[in-house]
Amino acid sequence: MNENFIIELGILFCSIFVWFYLCHKMFKALRLRHPDKYESMGSPSLIMNNTLSNTISFIKFLIKREWQELNDSSITSLGKGMLTFLIIYLLFYHYLLINFLFSIDTAAG
Repeated sequence: MNENFIIELGILFCSIFVWFYLCHKMFKALRLRHPDKYESMGSPSLIMNNTLSNTISFIKFLIKREWQELNDSSITSLGKGMLTFLIIYLLFYHYLLINFLFSIDTAAG
């Protein structure tokens, strides 16, 4: 493994905490300003009510851009940012995975 891979892995790891912060902000905004929508998603949270079905419901909420239907400018802004962050994170994760797999193949060959 090269030094760049370690740095990139560190960036990916730190990004998890950014994601948690963004989720916390979104969950709080939904809970306070749109309780019906929040409850329809299963009242998701980072720790206490973090089930697979709630996570899937929340990811669908982001991907289908359901936050636009709420007509809440701060939630719309946060939703756009979270969706962009999620896409970049997943692309970066796959880039690192492919890099890692090729480095194993190169080292073995």
